[in-house]
Amino acid sequence: LESINILEKNGKLNNNVPNDFIGLDRFEARAIIIKILKERNLLEKIENIKNAIPYGDRSNSIIEPLLTEQWFVDAKFLAKKAIEVVKKKKTNFFPDNWSKIYFQWMNNIQPWCISRQLWWGHRIPAWYSKDKKIFVAENEQEAKKIAKKYYKKNVELKRDEDVLDTWFSSALWPFATLGWPKKTYELKRFYPTSVLVTGFDIIFFWVARMMMMGNYLIKKVPFSKVYVHALVRDEKGQKMSKSKGNVIDPLDIINKYGADSLRFTLISMAAPGRDVKLSEDRVKGYRNFINKIWNANKFSKLNSCKLSKKFNIKKTKIDVNKWIYFELVKTNNEAKRYISNFRFDEAARVIYQFVWHSYCDWYIEFLKPIFDSKNEKNIEESRNMSAFIQSNILILLHPFIPFFTERVWQDFKFNKYFKMPLMFKDWDIKSQSTFSKSYKKIDWLLELVTSIRSTKVDLNISPGSFINISTNELNSDKITIINDNLSVFKRLGRVTDVSNSELNKNGVKINVGGEVITLYFDQNLDLNKQKQKISNKVNDLNQKITEINSKLKNKSFLKNAPKQIVQKEKKALIEYKIELKKLNSILNSIKN
Repeated sequence: LESINILEKNGKLNNNVPNDFIGLDRFEARAIIIKILKERNLLEKIENIKNAIPYGDRSNSIIEPLLTEQWFVDAKFLAKKAIEVVKKKKTNFFPDNWSKIYFQWMNNIQPWCISRQLWWGHRIPAWYSKDKKIFVAENEQEAKKIAKKYYKKNVELKRDEDVLDTWFSSALWPFATLGWPKKTYELKRFYPTSVLVTGFDIIFFWVARMMMMGNYLIKKVPFSKVYVHALVRDEKGQKMSKSKGNVIDPLDIINKYGADSLRFTLISMAAPGRDVKLSEDRVKGYRNFINKIWNANKFSKLNSCKLSKKFNIKKTKIDVNKWIYFELVKTNNEAKRYISNFRFDEAARVIYQFVWHSYCDWYIEFLKPIFDSKNEKNIEESRNMSAFIQSNILILLHPFIPFFTERVWQDFKFNKYFKMPLMFKDWDIKSQSTFSKSYKKIDWLLELVTSIRSTKVDLNISPGSFINISTNELNSDKITIINDNLSVFKRLGRVTDVSNSELNKNGVKINVGGEVITLYFDQNLDLNKQKQKISNKVNDLNQKITEINSKLKNKSFLKNAPKQIVQKEKKALIEYKIELKKLNSILNSIKN
């Protein structure tokens, strides 16, 4: 049957309906039709049926289907080459799973309607004669030439009033902005480009269309890598929209917490496959991180930490200085690897962990007794190492928080020392293999302090309470490590006394890196009560480990679950096993 359109563009009925209905609004007409059917006893029943009704996202009006003439592109033809180049890895997606979505869309592509009835846009390059003959050309002059050739005389032409779909115009962007179709220097120099950064919601609308146009018109892929970042949503996971009123204005956040806080928040949360649920509290947390660095810098200034031209890394003597340098090299290498793989969130995470924990929480605490001492050699070495670490923290963080790092770089006159702006400083830090022994020593000591703190939590003991420890079961190397760093160990671990012999009171043995240490608490402990609590935790952990093991043995889960989910489960399993081993050690110690 022939399709008959009964609607005008304003939603009123046209001349294809009975005279009594012409010009009526669609809703008014429907009500009258029901009334007439009832009057003529032709209506059997009225029932409510739930169905999907499309609404305009701005007008919130019900949208009616309307038959109109439109321009279409043979997208299936254009998609062939665009599919082929991705299969041949000439263009790669990061994360890789988005290539599957790309193929799914492209393999099922439909003719693309490219005409729009809007006021603004690139106008359709088509002209009509009075008898509706269509002439497509680059410009009106060309169209008139074609029309003259067809009619054998000059004729009046009227251009199509429709404009091109926004995504059609956007698809031309990689080369149209560089002077195409002219063979300009810019086109030769900048096309194709290396990386396209975009959101997953426009892979089909924009990325696929650029791939189609670039391969068809320029015969080259427009970019070799497509980095698909997360979508920024509100804290409840809803897409931000003016109509919903849930838009977080970045200017408000910047005025409140600074641009760098917002930048670092977005980068840290941009894990592949996950949307960013942005909240003000998150930004506030990373503002605190920047404040912590600022306070660490004040500590450096108070203790006159600065780099000397005579400073030689290789001649470092103090264990903790070797340890922090070793940590820096490790962090630097991990961050570079993550950035090269487009895991900016992981790069931000390892740098954050190094700055907050390794440098601020641990290293500065180790420096305090050194700076309080009268050993000038140790003080001078530590001042230089502290300034060196500080300068490299600024280098690592500069892509993430450029304004803050640039300010501190100049405040500490690092630009004069290194004779270059922070932006141009490379990330090459040479590893010192001889530092590994010192690194292991300090790392074990930190593990000991961490174990003491976590044991207090497990036993529900106040973190600020002091304890005594017995090292009678430790080997001599580990005892030396404690004695060499005794003052800082006592302060960090809240330790009153370190004894070489076993004390005559109830204690709890803990295992640290295969070495056993006994902790004695000043406050009286109900060990039976603690034993029951820890037993419950052990049972809970065993259940979690069983559940994860079951998942990881399930071939269907391993095949269908996203890689990051599988990795997360594996990581959780390792952490649970470590925690279980520690709790079992405490439990056995209480039993004994």
